[in-house]
Amino acid sequence: MTRAQSLEIPAPAQPPVTEPTGFLMRQLLALALPVLAEQVLSMLVGINDTYLANHLPRHAADAGAAVGTVTYFIWFFGLLVSSIGAGSTAIIARAKGARHKSLANKVTGQSVSAAALTGVIVGLLMFIFASPTAAATRLQGLARPMALSYFQILSWSLPFYMLMFVANSCLRGGGDTVTPAASMIFVNLLNMLASFALTRGWWGLPVLGFKGIALGTAIAYVTGGVLQFVVLCIGTRGAKLYLHRLFPHWHTIKRLLRIGIPAAMEGIIAWFANFAVIAVINMMDSTNISSAAHMNTIRLESLSFMSGIAFATAAATMVGMSLGQKNPARAQRCAYLAYAVGGGLMIFCGILMITLGRYPARWLSAGNPRIVDLTTRCLFITGFIQSGFAANLIFGGALRGAGDTLVVMILNLSTQMTLRCMGVIVVGLWFHLGLPAVWMVLAGELFIRGCLTFARFLQGGWKQIQV
Repeated sequence: MTRAQSLEIPAPAQPPVTEPTGFLMRQLLALALPVLAEQVLSMLVGINDTYLANHLPRHAADAGAAVGTVTYFIWFFGLLVSSIGAGSTAIIARAKGARHKSLANKVTGQSVSAAALTGVIVGLLMFIFASPTAAATRLQGLARPMALSYFQILSWSLPFYMLMFVANSCLRGGGDTVTPAASMIFVNLLNMLASFALTRGWWGLPVLGFKGIALGTAIAYVTGGVLQFVVLCIGTRGAKLYLHRLFPHWHTIKRLLRIGIPAAMEGIIAWFANFAVIAVINMMDSTNISSAAHMNTIRLESLSFMSGIAFATAAATMVGMSLGQKNPARAQRCAYLAYAVGGGLMIFCGILMITLGRYPARWLSAGNPRIVDLTTRCLFITGFIQSGFAANLIFGGALRGAGDTLVVMILNLSTQMTLRCMGVIVVGLWFHLGLPAVWMVLAGELFIRGCLTFARFLQGGWKQIQV
């Protein structure tokens, strides 16, 4: 037997077990609810930063646009490291399902090393190229130098951010969503507290204004990276880090990247499509009113899709473990249950966006009537497509948990690079139809993408994927 063959997950023959729906639901909720709590805090961090920016004494619209645009780059940094995180989750989940503990630990060590190295490289590049990056955002007026200062501060924390991201993926792949959720709740609370204190000068600290938002974020990421490294070294039922596992093992790395690279490429190319959207919006209005309203809409819509992300994470873990047990029927039931709960919550939130969207828009926008009106109209539009958005998130998570990342990448990019990216350019720059028209394009593309993702899940090819 070769060394590579010895590392493959054993596949003992096990008869499929039909478990009661209530039992699967309890497992699903046990995985999803900690992630949902984490998502709530993450959502509150975004709203907190937007609130602070929109309520600065001067240049609130510029600050709001800058914070919102920087959020896209934080998303991008997460996508860069998702090639490691997606592979970690899928392989560790199957290894746990097959009771192959040594492989789970090996993948954990390789993932941590790769994440730390990626973070150092990306952080250095971000610091060096902060100025041209800020120029590429097409932000107008004072929003551009604000974004530049945020990039420079954030660059020092990126190794810790990426380590934290991958550590959470390893733990969740092993079925432990409680530990990463508890850690991230602490990190997010620290982020909000530090940002408020440094922005407004609490407890004798200097009043830093906009820079306080960036410093609060950086402090939280550094703390989170150190905390999660210590957690992995101590070990939980999800994953444990052994220091000798940090040295490169190329067969394991190859397996990680075989799964993760399609997911990462999907995310990165999709990011460029979405960055083109924000660049178009930034160019549409020199006052930054449209940019601020766009980001306010996304912040408030996160009240809906945070539940979709939580149940997508749970679906990915349960599908991966079920396939590790050679039980695809169980995997399929888990995905449907995840959509029933997570999708139901998103549809309910969509109804609230349609009927009551003006009230949170007014609170978040500091009473600026133009921003309030645009935010309300965009929330009304996106409220109607939350069922499709949920399908894209949850069934997409289930497919990734099965290792079916290549097909998901093709489906997602086919709509984002055509309908989303080109559609926004047409309605925003060619016909100058304004932000609500842009959101009609965004909402329509999301719904179509959700239908395509669900169609792939129904087709069933994911049940035969080998990782």
